[in-house]
Amino acid sequence: MELVECTQDYWEFVRVLRTHSENKNWFFSQKEITPEQQYEYMSKNSDKYKICLIGNRPVGYIGLINNNEITYCVDPDVKGKGIGTFMVSELMKLNDNLTAFVFPQNVASNRVFEKLGFLRQNYYIYKK
Repeated sequence: MELVECTQDYWEFVRVLRTHSENKNWFFSQKEITPEQQYEYMSKNSDKYKICLIGNRPVGYIGLINNNEITYCVDPDVKGKGIGTFMVSELMKLNDNLTAFVFPQNVASNRVFEKLGFLRQNYYIYKK
């Protein structure tokens, strides 16, 4: 696995993964995102995102919102293979003041953050 820059070639991958029916319920905003909206957002923020590749295949993304809030998503076809843990641990090497907002029902993400030493601050916030 490796993390690479989120170039324009990956912007649609991020949008499709983020709005995938198995993923979108884990985000606070669950609205559909049009390709135009994605282009506008990523034009300003793609430098805050990384793409996880296995070989040449993109399997997930991780990014920062407001400089320290983690957002990440893994392709449902490859969940349970340590991709989320890998992405978060790599991001931790670059920033040690991170926050994650995770629904209690999101068992997989809760495991990732607890495994990596984040502490739950309240109902759905983890801090490192």
